[in-house]
Amino acid sequence: MSLLLARTSASVGGGMTRPPRLIQFLALAACALAAKPIAQASITRAMDLAELTEGADQIVVADVVSTECAWDKDHRNIYSTIEINVRERWKGTIPGDGRIKIRQLGGTVGDIEMTVYGMPSFEPGERALLFLRHAGVVGMGQGKRRVHWDPIDKQWLADGPDRTRLLSVGGNGKARATKAGQSDILERLREQVRTLVGD
Repeated sequence: MSLLLARTSASVGGGMTRPPRLIQFLALAACALAAKPIAQASITRAMDLAELTEGADQIVVADVVSTECAWDKDHRNIYSTIEINVRERWKGTIPGDGRIKIRQLGGTVGDIEMTVYGMPSFEPGERALLFLRHAGVVGMGQGKRRVHWDPIDKQWLADGPDRTRLLSVGGNGKARATKAGQSDILERLREQVRTLVGD
């Protein structure tokens, strides 16, 4: 990282000059930032399939219909509202029209973006396996698994849970990077979840 300093200086007795304190501070701050990148992650508890299933009051395979972002009433936080259309219900009750709205912190309004690292992202048209509780995703990114068709094996697959921006806390209280989740056959996941639920 290169740093460009202006030649502005303050006069010191005897005709000597030195950089003003603000420039010295900015130079030190820039060096510190260049030396050590800032980590961007959220800390949460790593959850396995059994814990996600227990923590959810609804588990569904659904298509994302739309996403909308807006400020809250106090104009302090941006929230995203994601409307989904349920294709399969694995746990819980579903409204008669099959539509559910998920609300989560973060999003973009105009030129302002509010990012919550570890939160799942949603794109209209995508299909996902979702673990939901009170209209939110359980375990942040762990509770959303993108679903796609495998044309070679002719079966639906669920990607591993997105844990790229999550840190988990171990038994010793120390935070550590969360291991990437494994993709799996959707039918196998369905059977495992229904066994856990007791269906």
